[in-house]
Amino acid sequence: MTLPELPSFVRGRTDVDGYQLYRMSGPGSGKTVGCVVLVTIETDDEATARAWVDSVFVALASEPNPHPGGISAAFHIRADGRQVINYAEWVSAEDHVDALGGTGGVGSQTADWRRVQNFPGARGVGVERYQPPLAQVHAEVE
Repeated sequence: MTLPELPSFVRGRTDVDGYQLYRMSGPGSGKTVGCVVLVTIETDDEATARAWVDSVFVALASEPNPHPGGISAAFHIRADGRQVINYAEWVSAEDHVDALGGTGGVGSQTADWRRVQNFPGARGVGVERYQPPLAQVHAEVE
């Protein structure tokens, strides 16, 4: 699967123009990043954005079957608080597709993940897969 390059406003895992990094998980797995997934969520306000991200971390912590292709996630909140971008690193695009499993979201069908998927004031607007930054790929391999 050929992936496009990241948009220019995304400089890396911790640097997205116009957004502030809020929370991160991983890396540290020693896995090579083969795909970056940008998940975009619109929110009513900054409090909702933070609460939604926090609910993702609750769901991640209680996940009974984490997908082995997931490496890390970095959640950025736009300066006006009305949008979240999750910069998620995966071993491959195929791993990400497999993790979705036709459910429209990553994660098992648990109460915590249903809360994330049906969070009041948060609406998913996009999921796009990209090539990881070249420097990142080389750093993981070395």
